[in-house]
Amino acid sequence: MPRYFFHITDGQAYRDDIGTELPSLEEARREARATFGDLMRNRDQWKTDEWQVAISDVEGRTLLTLNVLIEEVYGEPA
Repeated sequence: MPRYFFHITDGQAYRDDIGTELPSLEEARREARATFGDLMRNRDQWKTDEWQVAISDVEGRTLLTLNVLIEEVYGEPA
């Protein structure tokens, strides 16, 4: 079973050196979404409003990234 590594950046980089065995990249994609969901629930610990979860393989190749940017928009409604 392939091993995928989930690297998180939130103004600081957190490298996953252990990885998780999952049956497919699609399962890794689901895990990345779940990871972001966990981050959303703990948003009082956020350092920034820009996040990235990058998934790589055992060779260190980035396979996909989940990027999130939260922007506040000010002004009068149209």
